Amino acid sequence: MVDIAFIKATADGIAALLFPDLEAVVHDVQSGRIVHIANGFSRRKVGDESLITDLPELATGPDVVGPYEKTGPNSRQLRSITMVARDERGEIRTLLCLNFDVTALSQVQKLLSGFAVGQQSKARPEALFSSDWREKLNEIIEALAATNNLRPGDFGRGEIIQVLVQARVHGLLDVRNFADYIGDYFKISRASVYNYLRAAAQVDVPQ
Repeated sequence: MVDIAFIKATADGIAALLFPDLEAVVHDVQSGRIVHIANGFSRRKVGDESLITDLPELATGPDVVGPYEKTGPNSRQLRSITMVARDERGEIRTLLCLNFDVTALSQVQKLLSGFAVGQQSKARPEALFSSDWREKLNEIIEALAATNNLRPGDFGRGEIIQVLVQARVHGLLDVRNFADYIGDYFKISRASVYNYLRAAAQVDVPQ
């Protein structure tokens, strides 16, 4: 039997030890929901869908996946590890995901050639991200931030419309609550989000 209370306490303890740079997220596989977050900085909350769908691949894999790299909100560079908790039959019941913000360390690494942070990152496990539209959105925002030489927090109407155009290309506009997420991310009203969505719909994208 998986002790979910202990897993939550573990998440709290690790997040407290490495505060404010580590986020710990507990996923309940049966419900497909996030059941606990410690030091959450990924704009997710308890009750959100886990968006982890390719469990058969994880079921036959190791119990510790990673470390792997991903992109967080506001272009944060994250190194992550996912730990699998199984029941007595070996079936996955809970996932504990640890996301460590290495943005500052990465900047130092660029200045000090040869400086290494832990293990070398492995290829990102697609089983964890095949349905994670937030991850894809973060990648879109990071790319546009680099192109426009802006921080995401400084995006104006034009940049947000660019984000929405690319989100449309990747099929993100059909995701439930996407408009609410965009509004919260960029701190704009729901009316503004829909105004920008209408503008984005008029932009032709080369096929």
